Amino acid sequence: MRIKAAILASNIEFMSRLSKIFQQKYPEKIELAMFTNEDTLYQNLKTAHMDVILFDQSIKIKKEMIPDGVIAGYLSDISDVEEIEGLPAVCKYQRVEAIYKRIAGLYAEGTSDVKLKKSEGDIKTVLFTSVQGGSGTSTVAAAYALRRAEEKNRVFYLNLEKFGDCGLYFSGEGKLSFSDIIFALKSRKGNLLMKIESVAECDPSGVEFFHSCRNAYDMFELTDEEIRLLIQGISQTGKYEELVIDISGELTERMVMLMKDYAQKIIYVADGGDTAAGNGKFERFCEAARVLEQRQGGDILGKTRLLYNRYSAKLSEPIKTSAVLVLGGINRFQGVDGKGVVREVAGTELLGAI
Repeated sequence: MRIKAAILASNIEFMSRLSKIFQQKYPEKIELAMFTNEDTLYQNLKTAHMDVILFDQSIKIKKEMIPDGVIAGYLSDISDVEEIEGLPAVCKYQRVEAIYKRIAGLYAEGTSDVKLKKSEGDIKTVLFTSVQGGSGTSTVAAAYALRRAEEKNRVFYLNLEKFGDCGLYFSGEGKLSFSDIIFALKSRKGNLLMKIESVAECDPSGVEFFHSCRNAYDMFELTDEEIRLLIQGISQTGKYEELVIDISGELTERMVMLMKDYAQKIIYVADGGDTAAGNGKFERFCEAARVLEQRQGGDILGKTRLLYNRYSAKLSEPIKTSAVLVLGGINRFQGVDGKGVVREVAGTELLGAI
């Protein structure tokens, strides 16, 4: 699927540089036509199809001349402007990758979606979870994603916690967020695969992710069926080899669905510093999983591995008899937090065994 885009502007040097970089970085994704004459552009639209057209902000767009189905917007000199005269605006003074993502996002909103089918085995999915609060599940999940990316794997980190914050672990450039993905899923309009590509950000490590929702309540609006559609979409972009899902809390129908239908591996994280609560809750998790397997079928425990985080040889006591394989314990790291802890955990031998 190749986007056909056009730009009308007088700055020939800017357009030449942009066109050259697009040809180098996105030859299979976008075809970019450049115009300096307004009449020539409108005449070209009578015979050539375009998906997206950007006009220099000094030009008054003749909306009646824009064919149906073509997204028209402005190429702006101002960085924080989202719209000009009710039409979308794209700042030209930003990284070329950001300009491409913005064009792709406009295209995604204006085109029909592809029909998604459930993909089997197209993408390796590792799910990190716990029913014990404060066990550091997100830290371990982010560290695993970081390690896999540094091993040159194409990884997507998907945080499905209602109050999760990817910014604690990863950073990227972009104004869009998971909220834009949720809106696309609910509206069922546009092209979901292109929307995923336009919203996804890339950490310097290589891990791709969605910025956390602009409003945390948006995560409460996300249904299980929409999560299914999103996972299928991430898989069908063809960009990623591995999907890391981060979800903790109560053993909900959503968590069970993800464990049964999508995860090839389930990493249960327990806090080695509080074994009374950690081990006890894990044993009850296993009991519930056994009942679910008997009543609903599927495999949960066979895919599950127990991993202790913040483990101390003096203060922690591993479970004596486990229904699943115990991977071991990750020691506490003193004096570091946030991204520092994630990097330390990513370097442990234990994570390499997953």
